[in-house]
Amino acid sequence: MFDPTIYENVKVVLEGELYDRDLDGEITITNRSDLVDLATLSRTYVVAFEENSKVSSTINLHASLESFSAEQLQLENIQPGCELKLSFEMAVRDKGICDEIYNLIKKIWGDRPYVSQTLSYKYRQESTIMNKIELEFNRQINEDQISDLTTIVDYTIRTANELADLT
Repeated sequence: MFDPTIYENVKVVLEGELYDRDLDGEITITNRSDLVDLATLSRTYVVAFEENSKVSSTINLHASLESFSAEQLQLENIQPGCELKLSFEMAVRDKGICDEIYNLIKKIWGDRPYVSQTLSYKYRQESTIMNKIELEFNRQINEDQISDLTTIVDYTIRTANELADLT
């Protein structure tokens, strides 16, 4: 019988959590990708959603070949699991708001995620600055953290709402 991998188990729970919230009208899923990279033999599941029109949220779940191999071969020196990354994209009035955004994210998420912000604008349209805010946890997750996915989605939605209030 086929035994699902850690990635598949986490993905199914994450997907269910997000689509339940979409069906309830809490969020609107705007994009979804379920990718297998044949060059690196990795898998990535990406879901983008909005709760409001000001902030777009993305949850990215990734599993590498090394993790898959460690799981299938039951290697003791490699901890199998998946990486979870979050991102938010929003228009900002000026770059001075980045410190507020950073402090807001730290208030919600604590010191765990590494936070980066990338500002960009189209040439001759400098009045519209886009800010892509990325949260990286720099650790593997597995089935032991499946119950945390509900909280992660809650925090993601809360973060998007509070970011929208800053604009």
